[in-house]
Amino acid sequence: MRFFLIIAPIVLGVATAVDPALGSTGEFYGIYREHPGAIEAHSVLLHWAWILFVPGFVALLDPIRRRGAVLARIAWIATVLGLVTFSALMASDLFVLALEQTFADNETVQKVNRTFESLGAWPTAGWQIPGVVGWMIALIVTPIAAARARVISWWTAGAALVGTALYLQFAASPMPWSLAGPVVLTGAYGFAFRSVGSFTPAADEPDTFGAFRHAFGRVCMVLAPVSFAVGLATVPGFEPDPAQLVQHPVQSQASAFFLHLGWLLFIPAVLTLMRGGGRFARIAGVVTVLALANFSGLMVGDYLDLAARMVLTPEQAQQVSDAMGTYNGFAFSWVLFGMFGTLLGLILVATATTVDGRSRWWVPALVGAGVVAFLVLGVGPLSLLSPVLLLAGFGLLARGLGSSAAPRPAPAPAPLAG
Repeated sequence: MRFFLIIAPIVLGVATAVDPALGSTGEFYGIYREHPGAIEAHSVLLHWAWILFVPGFVALLDPIRRRGAVLARIAWIATVLGLVTFSALMASDLFVLALEQTFADNETVQKVNRTFESLGAWPTAGWQIPGVVGWMIALIVTPIAAARARVISWWTAGAALVGTALYLQFAASPMPWSLAGPVVLTGAYGFAFRSVGSFTPAADEPDTFGAFRHAFGRVCMVLAPVSFAVGLATVPGFEPDPAQLVQHPVQSQASAFFLHLGWLLFIPAVLTLMRGGGRFARIAGVVTVLALANFSGLMVGDYLDLAARMVLTPEQAQQVSDAMGTYNGFAFSWVLFGMFGTLLGLILVATATTVDGRSRWWVPALVGAGVVAFLVLGVGPLSLLSPVLLLAGFGLLARGLGSSAAPRPAPAPAPLAG
């Protein structure tokens, strides 16, 4: 996964370059309406840039054992949970774009946007704070942890931090200043890419960081479907009725958060199952992690839709929703890939454990049944069957992994479940 260290900052540079708001000061409303294609490209690419940093940072932290393990734990959690959450916030730009294309007056757009920003604790504590804080910690602590563990040099880590500082300072500045950060980040993580490929940890160094990831991943195999179940159980009225959002705003926000958290927690679970697996397991795992990062972020749309319906008529709110559905980049690279990549990916990851001889056939069968139940049963009391089946499948995998860490791939993996 280390090649994502190069791809991510390049995509970040492209996303920055196509931003039509570069150099703008003061009022931003109206720019979206004037440059819809550029705004869509900027938002989708920026979202993907932060997502691609996730496997890149995971690969950069992967060789760390005991030296730098404390920093690595902080950076790893910030990456797989915080950075993924932060990437979802890019959907708000597409939401504003849809508003501006639906309404000619900026006053309506501002009113809806202010309503979204004032929804309360669920979006603030559940999305914005962990997202922004995790994003900052991941960008700052990850290269420091890698340098502390001697995976990369301090010069490389320093260059990465300089690139981050330049991006934060000049991201919205006119060209070419806006590209200073992504260019330096590309160079820094290009050197990191080479260093990771040539680094060999000491054979006698205890792998305390690997043990932490192993334990964390096992816990997430249980917590992910449990959170998914809570999200489904708290859907207002057990029906996908948009009117229920406004009638039960707090419950709707809670449901969206737990659904997001459920898919988010599957990411460390999948990363854990990848370790020790064959090529099929690694490929399926990477694709599934990327899909989960996209799918979990879609739940922010519930908050955006709620804000729209609290201000607009049902017909107007539906027009905004329909407008977002016309953005092909968003639809194909975010929505469709996120949903189908996640559901198929979870089945493939479970299947990979069976192919590698680490679980019995009924483990992927249970996971597959859980996915099918989610697709067929929809929203309602029976929908809880889906997380129950997923919990059974991933619970068996978690139990099979055992209480001791298995941080390094073994030549002949032992059965995980069954």
